[in-house]
Amino acid sequence: MRTVQEIIRRLDAMKQQRSRIEPYWKEAYNNTYPLRGQMIGLDMTAAVDAAGAARSQNARIYDGTLKDACSILASALLSGLTPAHSRWFSHKLLGVKEEPKDGKDWLDQAANTVWSAIHDSNYDVAGYECMLDYVISMPVMYIEEGNYKETGKLYNFRLWPLAQCYFADSTGRGSIDTVFRVMSFSAEQAISQYGEDNVSETLRKSAEAKPDEQHWFVNAIFPRGKDKKRKELHIASVHIELKTKKKVRESGYWEMPVIVPRWLPIPGSVYSLGPCDDALPDHKTLNEVVKLVLANADLAVSGMWLAVDDGVINPKAIKVGARKVIIASSKDSLTPLRPGGNFDVAALEIARLQKQIRKFMKVDQLQITEGPQMTAEEVRWRQQLNRQILAPMFGRLLPEYASPLVERCFGIAYRAGILGDAPESIQRQISKITYNSPLARSQKLEDVAAMDRFEMQLGALAKNGLTEPLDNYDIDEAVRERADLLGVPSKLVRDKKAVEKIRKDRAEVIAAQQQAQQQAEMQKTVAPIAVKGAIDNAAA
Repeated sequence: MRTVQEIIRRLDAMKQQRSRIEPYWKEAYNNTYPLRGQMIGLDMTAAVDAAGAARSQNARIYDGTLKDACSILASALLSGLTPAHSRWFSHKLLGVKEEPKDGKDWLDQAANTVWSAIHDSNYDVAGYECMLDYVISMPVMYIEEGNYKETGKLYNFRLWPLAQCYFADSTGRGSIDTVFRVMSFSAEQAISQYGEDNVSETLRKSAEAKPDEQHWFVNAIFPRGKDKKRKELHIASVHIELKTKKKVRESGYWEMPVIVPRWLPIPGSVYSLGPCDDALPDHKTLNEVVKLVLANADLAVSGMWLAVDDGVINPKAIKVGARKVIIASSKDSLTPLRPGGNFDVAALEIARLQKQIRKFMKVDQLQITEGPQMTAEEVRWRQQLNRQILAPMFGRLLPEYASPLVERCFGIAYRAGILGDAPESIQRQISKITYNSPLARSQKLEDVAAMDRFEMQLGALAKNGLTEPLDNYDIDEAVRERADLLGVPSKLVRDKKAVEKIRKDRAEVIAAQQQAQQQAEMQKTVAPIAVKGAIDNAAA
């Protein structure tokens, strides 16, 4: 376990490393959501002190195209990756050709339980904020156990401010596994959080004299590594009071509780930028153009006037407006001037820049323009095409966001006893997470389309009397593969043993029917012969 001095020294080093990327984040937030990013770069500063700067920065945004595009992209990411209306993940055993029926059903039911618990919590609200920070900079989502017995919520999702968080990679594999968070509590809150016996004497005195005075702490979360004992939690968590360098809490987690997905990592760094950074040059240009248009609009509405110094007009006292009487020696002493700006050129440039920003933020692919001649099938096809275009760009979200989220939630649910015990058939087996979200299915549908095209070709050959090529295609396996690719619940697909039994029973029923039919036909044939023989015998 690291000492307090080691943790504080590492915090100082992590602050130095992050300082190089902070100006990029700050600029991205200043042009979209200034209040969300005002604390970046202001180490140990109260949030209320930065509110005024955010307000003035927000007043300098004259066009909201980039802000709107960030919101649309964040919503599309959330609904495309973790939709609330359908289950977007499942569990499968790794390295098993055919999963046992009881184990498969248990994994499917466990996935349903975890998915329901995720969306019954505050995930959908926190998830949108997470995706909003994702497209602008980097989000930091903390997943803690909810108070299930009192509130019925199994999870609690909290978005930690990026300004408070520092990251590191302890393995060199490119993934973030170390998170330091610098946070403040009032003296009264600190004692409530950590207990009066655990905080320093200085803080206890402050709680008596100044209960609202702010005190700073660091929460260091990192893997235990080789020093981990057998029964220790895999992830360590240490809370330190920075002023006195006193350790106030030491605990841990079975899974990494903090999720930090990244859009575009910076080479040689664990930090990243969002797609908003690509659109910033066009947005800043657009902002200046709109600013000039508004200035010229003021001139166009209120007008400019030329006054001749005729000894009668006093330029300092004259006021032009409705129901005003102006004294002049001649009607030519005061004449209007036309502005020299060209609004048509400005309108064309604004439209071009707005389109370019939407293109950078993928909004053109996300929004479908429906025409009067567009059929429902064409709308569905365009939606599918858009998902296929966008899906490869979200590949990093699966290992850095969806996988750790499901693993953490699954672990919490299992330890809480919500899922029950796994069947004996799958114990000591390793399971993997597969995704059935719209974005994941859009990639899998390429395989479904290939199967459809191949089966159509086989059907055409069969119609022409060429049935032998059908022997090359396993229809049963194709049906199972298609169900898996389309995300059909496993409980709706029978296993091979059940199918074999159904076919065996069906064959026995058909055989019995055929035998009964043969007996009936035999009786029809034999009965007249027997009657005729009896008549002949009687006549003899």
